[in-house]
Amino acid sequence: MNLPDQQLVTGIRAGDLRAFEELYRIYYVYLCLIAEHITRNSSDAEEIVSDVFVKLWNNREKTEIIFSIKSYLIKAVRNTSLNYIEQNSLKRKLTDPIEDPDLWLPAWDSDYPLGQMYEQEVRDILEKGINELPDACREIFLMSRNEEMNYNEIAGKLGVSVNTIKTQIKIALSRLRANLKDYIGTNL
Repeated sequence: MNLPDQQLVTGIRAGDLRAFEELYRIYYVYLCLIAEHITRNSSDAEEIVSDVFVKLWNNREKTEIIFSIKSYLIKAVRNTSLNYIEQNSLKRKLTDPIEDPDLWLPAWDSDYPLGQMYEQEVRDILEKGINELPDACREIFLMSRNEEMNYNEIAGKLGVSVNTIKTQIKIALSRLRANLKDYIGTNL
């Protein structure tokens, strides 16, 4: 988490209303755009983002923000928006075609500006995570993914057992999942 965001989170946890207002000022419009891409309704998007900020304030002492406040807020807005759509789809009996998940998911596709931003953030986190892996683990992971080598080929090239390769891949994937949990969730 960068220093200004860390200071804001620390201030919010301490009940500093100015820190909360600054966080709101920085991220409100951005989060409304995300919610609007999902809900396709600006007033619903504003209500969702406001609800997320209210929940953050009300639960400020219990909320765990490990990586970044931005990723935490994005995930919260995304989940709240999806829950909103799910609840309203039952009320409207799916009469509105925008409520169809096939129509709102493309907003996160790389052909859309929001999807491109999200994709770039995920790529950056992955790259950073891969670079932070231990040397041998990183080498094995990259051979598996970039060079498309199977476990036996990697083991033969490095002169280690297949179980060592499996263990190193498992370690790499576990660490990368942990790095991405605020963006993608835990079902990777």
